[in-house]
Amino acid sequence: MPVCRNCNSRISKFDKDICPVCGAVSPLKGVTSETIEVTSEIDINSKDFNFKPKDRNIVMLLFTLIGFTGIPFFYLKKNKLGLIWSIGNIVLISLIALLLIFVVQLDLIWGIIVPVIISYIINIGVGLFYLFKSDIKDGRGEFIR
Repeated sequence: MPVCRNCNSRISKFDKDICPVCGAVSPLKGVTSETIEVTSEIDINSKDFNFKPKDRNIVMLLFTLIGFTGIPFFYLKKNKLGLIWSIGNIVLISLIALLLIFVVQLDLIWGIIVPVIISYIINIGVGLFYLFKSDIKDGRGEFIR
């Protein structure tokens, strides 16, 4: 709150003509109460203004169809997590396949199909988590709708 330049009492900036305490003329020297046009300060062409929140149904669909690639995390703008997710799925499928083929002595086709199904089930589980958890944010800090 501004103060009067004559008596140093706190006054409203609407009392710019006469101080209600001491009666000094123009008590707010240098303080203006002019308004500014707020709409001129907003840039409607900026990236933040045209932002659309991510949809949790699309995230679930991406996890269901191609979740092992990490694309759902890239959709959510979590690029590091998407890269880690895709590498992790490749390593998981490879290790389980090698384990089933060489240790358990399964056929080659079953040694490949079983790890892919396990990875698919894990990706659907993560997709369900993103579908039903209500307070999940994307990479920009916005809530998923």
